Amino acid sequence: MKRSRINDIMRAADDLIRHHGFVLPPFANWSPDQFKARTDASAIVEARCGWDITDYGQGKYDEMGLFLF
Repeated sequence: MKRSRINDIMRAADDLIRHHGFVLPPFANWSPDQFKARTDASAIVEARCGWDITDYGQGKYDEMGLFLF
């Protein structure tokens, strides 16, 4: 998937989560540069927290894709 498509999915997922009354943690929207600048980011990475977006390599996200946070 192209990065622009992944970004669209992340925005839509965040909207869906907020619609149901939940809020993602601040690091959900950090840029790569923000992650690099934070000394505490390694704990987030080591805990494997964050986005997981896949279309299972099929190029059909709208039909069979999945996002997790």
